[in-house]
Amino acid sequence: MSPSKSGNPFAETAAAVLLTALVCSGFWIIFSQLEWTRSSAALWRYRDSLMQGWWATLLVSAGSLVGSCLIAGLLLLGQRSGLRTVRRFTHLFVEIIRGMPLLSLTLIGYYVILNNRQISQVLESVGLEGKMFAGILLLSVFTGAYLTEILRGGLESIPQAQLDSARAVGFDSRQVLRYVVFPQALRRVLPALAGQFVSLVKDSSLLMVIGVNEFTYQARAFYAATYLGVEAFLPLAVGYLLLTLPISAFSHWLERRFKAETAA
Repeated sequence: MSPSKSGNPFAETAAAVLLTALVCSGFWIIFSQLEWTRSSAALWRYRDSLMQGWWATLLVSAGSLVGSCLIAGLLLLGQRSGLRTVRRFTHLFVEIIRGMPLLSLTLIGYYVILNNRQISQVLESVGLEGKMFAGILLLSVFTGAYLTEILRGGLESIPQAQLDSARAVGFDSRQVLRYVVFPQALRRVLPALAGQFVSLVKDSSLLMVIGVNEFTYQARAFYAATYLGVEAFLPLAVGYLLLTLPISAFSHWLERRFKAETAA
């Protein structure tokens, strides 16, 4: 049920003023005790390392986003394969990856699998060695498993009657997928996709356990060098918000666009 529209401007204004006052008061109570002068000076000295970490997180997140979509597409094709063995293998792979914590997957994937002599030699021969590539690959596999189930649920939510009706008017399989299945499925899974992509950005912080110099890694180094306490992690929160809020905003824009097209 959609939220009701308020017709009382006075109530809207009062609510806005009250909420603004509560938020500002809360921020002042919480952050007024922090050592802003000292933390600002320290932050300026370590700005280069923090920016390098932020750019590394941006690179890992962008690479993992693309990689996870590719992996999800392959796994989804495997789940819809005509071969039962392929379907079962794909389903088992997805469930194993989804059942493992990302920390365990990262440690096992990097130190046990990717550091295997034969595998590492193959990766080096094609120029894909390094912790950054390993982090992107492992995060892509982890997120791709979740995207597979999200997309599968969206595809299976389309009623069979709509598919039959589209074929009855002469649509081939590609046209059914493009004009009937994809628009509806994407609209239904957009919130879940956006949430998973936001989680991907935040999950990239766990790659510091294999030595990837991403944002959280640099923030911890900043904390260890300055002993500032919570002030050292405020830039971390702001930096991640700069990455995650655009994803959420783009998702909401797509939802409004699909809703307008449906209403038209």
